[in-house]
Amino acid sequence: MTDYQVAIIGGGPAGLTAALTLSRSMMRTIVFDSPIPARNAASPHVGAYPTMDMATPDEVRESIAANIRTYGYADLKSAEIAEVHEEEDGFVLSTQGGSSFRARRLLMTTGMVDKYPSIEDLKDYWGTSIINCPFCQGYEVRNQSWGVYVHRPEILAAAEIYRNWTDDLVMFVEPGIDVPPERAEAIEALGIRLIPGRIEAVEGSGEKLTHVVLRSGRRVPRDILLVWPHQTQSELVKSLDLPLSDDGYVKIDECYRTGRRGIFAAGDLTYGGHQNTNTAIHMGNMAAAWLVFDLCQSRAREEIYPEDRIVAAQ
Repeated sequence: MTDYQVAIIGGGPAGLTAALTLSRSMMRTIVFDSPIPARNAASPHVGAYPTMDMATPDEVRESIAANIRTYGYADLKSAEIAEVHEEEDGFVLSTQGGSSFRARRLLMTTGMVDKYPSIEDLKDYWGTSIINCPFCQGYEVRNQSWGVYVHRPEILAAAEIYRNWTDDLVMFVEPGIDVPPERAEAIEALGIRLIPGRIEAVEGSGEKLTHVVLRSGRRVPRDILLVWPHQTQSELVKSLDLPLSDDGYVKIDECYRTGRRGIFAAGDLTYGGHQNTNTAIHMGNMAAAWLVFDLCQSRAREEIYPEDRIVAAQ
């Protein structure tokens, strides 16, 4: 069984950045990247990433991975982790293929699992005409006719923001979403139309959206639809029983530590706000720095008080 100082579960921007920082700190690291397509696999590009603006998600990941390989301290493995078992001095990780690895510390960078709304043919246009982040893709589809899927109250609070990219804006309000009269008046005063009713399907040609279809049968012409899926943690994260916030994200302290000894977390699984590549990279770098600090402190304690390790092993 191969031993590492840090095992990173998740090979997206947060996990890869952490591995790069750990490599430059000469920490033996392994990154487990699931063969399942990444959440942003359908995106044609990564916007606003310095020096690689408009690169594809795969190009961004490969660029960071190429940097990691130059140091020789991190192994990048395409594998799904099936189980994690805690030991006295770390963790044993077992892959779906039956291989096992040992690590002193664990960094979770698994991201989140998107739960798409039940809209017929939504995935046919996901990442092209149906987007979930105006900051990431809004520039490329500016000045087109947009629709916003309002299935959570907080989406209404951002109505003014969407007008930055288009003046032709419709908000499709799901049944059960309360729109206070004063808020409805303020939104409509901006020229934004509020259309109540459940979205049944979307229609288009090729990868180009043309209509949003309501359950009533009404067809509303739209070029772009903005949808924020609900999110949930991966099954592996759930199995670790990490403390979660009220909205379902892993709680971390200022040092990126979770509520379980030796387990750190960074990236989208800890943060439901402005999820993008730059934020994930920042968090991965910070988490790695705190891991180095934690491991170095632990090593110093073992050197000064070696008898503690002997007692713990008995």
